[in-house]
Amino acid sequence: MRHMLAAMLAMALGWSQGSLAMDIQKVVPEGKLPGSAVPYFIRSGEGERYLVGGLVADLVARGNDTGELFEAAVLTGGRDANFPLHTHARTHEALLVLDGEVELWLGQEHYLLIQGDYASIPEGTPHAFSMRSHRTRLVSWSTGKEMSSLYKALGQPYAGHVQPPDAKPELSRELLKKAEASADVRFTGKAPGRGTPKRVTNGTLPGRKAPYVLASGEGERLVAGDQLFSFLGDSRTSDGRFLIVMTEGPSGPMIPAHFHEKHTETFMCLDGSMTMRVNDQTLTLSPGDFVHAPARTIHAYQLNSHYTRFVGLLTPGLFEPFFRTLGDPYTAYVYPRTPPPFRFDRVLSKLDQLDLKLIAPPAPAK
Repeated sequence: MRHMLAAMLAMALGWSQGSLAMDIQKVVPEGKLPGSAVPYFIRSGEGERYLVGGLVADLVARGNDTGELFEAAVLTGGRDANFPLHTHARTHEALLVLDGEVELWLGQEHYLLIQGDYASIPEGTPHAFSMRSHRTRLVSWSTGKEMSSLYKALGQPYAGHVQPPDAKPELSRELLKKAEASADVRFTGKAPGRGTPKRVTNGTLPGRKAPYVLASGEGERLVAGDQLFSFLGDSRTSDGRFLIVMTEGPSGPMIPAHFHEKHTETFMCLDGSMTMRVNDQTLTLSPGDFVHAPARTIHAYQLNSHYTRFVGLLTPGLFEPFFRTLGDPYTAYVYPRTPPPFRFDRVLSKLDQLDLKLIAPPAPAK
């Protein structure tokens, strides 16, 4: 079904023949941090790593890799690895728990997060976290360019991929002061409140920029064909700076290759296996692998497993109308066994509002 619908959509929209000379589309993505805003990929655990107290900060996107739009780090640690109570003046941070349990202090609230739970932390919000299980991992996205400086100031370069068995979770006051001098952070000097944390149960976005948490699998859900899109963060919750979207679905064909003129898109595989085209490179992604596709990068994805799931940060948040145009509201929590019609006609009716350019497929071999 998706083969036919993709072909119909491509014919209806017309293929972009790449009439504009776009140097970014000539870049061959490499599996390392590039130091400039070009396409690249990072295999799970292979970013720039720092040992910060009891946790490992694996930087998979730094400000100089993204045109200072955002940064991303995977944080790994054992029980009691923690980050003290602090605020950011300019940085909006978002957290997604990948494995284990995390105790999170967020504003006046105290939560217990498990795998799949999400937290949005706007500028000026006091927050702290402590890892509650022996192997805990979470991904942190942050706007701007200042969180990587935080990890560098607090930590030291690290060749390992997990924390050493004798890792000490405490961070000295001298290190905290060093971080305050070089990054967008202010430590309160106070201990987080005690008491029993609340299990995350919230399932809705607040509709405005405010601190919030979402339980695993929750968020605003839309379905398009056989794929389920869940908004963990939308334009209203970030003042238009970013979207965070979870995508899941069964194995199927690759979507049409395309690019965006005005926004960056990222992909982190969480479950299953997926194939991605990034310019002229074809990649197979396993859980933990990360792809950065800045504006004007030709890209497409294909889900390979019976259940595949990936999460993406898109910045700025101007691609939200595409998802809302293509998808229908959905109350279930897994992709539909019998997909609804793929409504490409809706995309046609609003094409002038969507940051989407389709790419001509390669000519068939003679």
